[in-house]
Amino acid sequence: STLWLGTAQPNQTHYTGFRFTNVTVPPGAIIQNAYVEVNSSQNQWLTIGFTLAAEDAGTSSTFSAGSNISSRVLTSAQVAHSFNTNWLANNWYQTNNISSVIQEVVDRADWQSGNSMSIIAKGTGGAWGRKYIGSFEGSTTLAPRLVITYQ
Repeated sequence: STLWLGTAQPNQTHYTGFRFTNVTVPPGAIIQNAYVEVNSSQNQWLTIGFTLAAEDAGTSSTFSAGSNISSRVLTSAQVAHSFNTNWLANNWYQTNNISSVIQEVVDRADWQSGNSMSIIAKGTGGAWGRKYIGSFEGSTTLAPRLVITYQ
């Protein structure tokens, strides 16, 4: 029912994947702003760090054992992010602007409005630096959101 952003034990890379379906951004749109918004599932004050990229695909397939998060080809555009603030349970928090990441996907020749898009976070912080967030499986109303402003 929850996911986590950040890292696990030392020398272990952790990935968190967010797959958004029916992303209604027209091909070639100019992305002005974009971010992922997450809901904190508990009170937590840990420093976390991660990079955000998208799967470099015109439409993203469902995550599965045969198509896992860490084996996906990512966009060359990636955005670093960190939080060193107290998160309160049931509050929403947003990442840095990832418009360059989204722009790279919607500029692909095989992108169409309504396709699926996956945003992938790769932990970059210190050992056990992670925060827990709501998941789609836990509650559709507390699931991560992809917010995109375009023209």
